[in-house]
Amino acid sequence: MAFSDILKLKKVEEVKEEKIFIKNAVIGFGVFAIDLCSHLNRIEPGSAKILTSDAIDEANLKILGPSLVRGEENISAISKVVEGLEVYNSQFYKELKFHDFGKRTKPQTLLWGEEFFTADHVNVELEELLPVLKEENLLEKIIEQSLVVKISKIEKAIPEDLIDQANFKITCTNGLVIECEQIFYSHTPDTFYELFKDKRALTDNFVAFCESTKTPCALYFHMELEEELTDSKNTFFFPLSFTHDWGHFIGEFEKTEKGQLARFVTFINKEETTEEDISKKLRLLKKNFEKSFEKFNEKKCREFVVLRENTYCPKIDDNFLEEEKDELDKLTFIGFNAPFSARLRKNQNFEDSNLETSLLTRALLVQRLIKG
Repeated sequence: MAFSDILKLKKVEEVKEEKIFIKNAVIGFGVFAIDLCSHLNRIEPGSAKILTSDAIDEANLKILGPSLVRGEENISAISKVVEGLEVYNSQFYKELKFHDFGKRTKPQTLLWGEEFFTADHVNVELEELLPVLKEENLLEKIIEQSLVVKISKIEKAIPEDLIDQANFKITCTNGLVIECEQIFYSHTPDTFYELFKDKRALTDNFVAFCESTKTPCALYFHMELEEELTDSKNTFFFPLSFTHDWGHFIGEFEKTEKGQLARFVTFINKEETTEEDISKKLRLLKKNFEKSFEKFNEKKCREFVVLRENTYCPKIDDNFLEEEKDELDKLTFIGFNAPFSARLRKNQNFEDSNLETSLLTRALLVQRLIKG
């Protein structure tokens, strides 16, 4: 069965028609959605809810895979927030050893999204960037501020109430209709475009921007290891083939109290990937571990596999939304794939250098501009 078919499998829901109003709808689950929802509710208690189809648990409070703070611009910007960060480089596996990028030996062909991970990186604790993650009983608070729903469509609405200004109507598969004043959207803009009903009302620039953020799926593979395999904090590239352009597994090793955690990712085409293909990729990575690290023992590790239908877009083109007419009023993108829109660029704290940032650094800077 292809992965695209697996995604179509879903539980049968009990459909019950109901309408509610939420002033601020924060769509998507993740650390930046949690941080913004908490911020909005501190300003105006009960004004914000997270709408998510993901399980609300500790596993989903973590960022998967290797470091997302890479390259000179991102490291420079994050270093203004967190001091004393050490910089590490990336290496690829070839001819039974590791090589630095940019030297005589060349890696296998790099596929979509992989070049980003060749840049130097720093490791940052999320709690240092988002203090809300340190709060006691955080999970219970998030559950109170969330609705677990699957959205089927989003429509523009005309406010009819002077107090509850319904600018959007969000329809869920269980029959729930949510009217809201503002939407803060943390998934890829491409998925917002898919959900938005009246596409003809959108400007060409807005559509082009959304379509430019379309990504393949991300296959994350984490392993809890009883023994430390390496003391290196570099990023490792393991090719999935030395004869075909199949891409790489990319990841790092993090020391833990019980040993070490391996955090790896590869990108896949959901239309062309089967369950057997995924199993084969994971077996290839473990074989590379066996060749590269003497202490690796498959029997002494716990494996965690996560498939994400959408992932982080390594490059966001902010030029599409340079003018406010190309934005959707009362819609704000947040998180890793958020643009610096015309509205955000008017903020007195905005700096032109922000436009060169990506992923985690960009998400943090956008969040700060939104929160003021």
